[in-house]
Amino acid sequence: MGGTPAFAAGAAQGKDMTADALDACLSSQKTVSTADQTACYATALKTYDNRLNAAYRKLMRILPAPAAQNLRASQRAWIVFRDAELQAQSTLFETRHGTMYVPMQEYEGLALTQERALRLESYSRVLEIDGP
Repeated sequence: MGGTPAFAAGAAQGKDMTADALDACLSSQKTVSTADQTACYATALKTYDNRLNAAYRKLMRILPAPAAQNLRASQRAWIVFRDAELQAQSTLFETRHGTMYVPMQEYEGLALTQERALRLESYSRVLEIDGP
């Protein structure tokens, strides 16, 4: 499987190359098992987490102090939400039997970080257009 650079390409332009790379990974002829699918999701999650952190750091550098404080509070609250949601998902998927639920759970966890990363990148693009 390819490395992180393919997943990270295009992040600066606001294009979601991570989703494209994830789709390519999942549809690859080499992706035949649940473990293969899980590896695709894990790679995408790592890339989205890196994108989220990069966008957060960038925003914290360019935002005025009051806005940065609000973003920090929002991010901390999101982390609490994410952790609680992952725990809820885990207990939900524990009630299911079968390997098909493993990649489903991986996707649900990935979706949380994906959405937050895209949101923070969107905020950053707004600031680049309008200025801080």
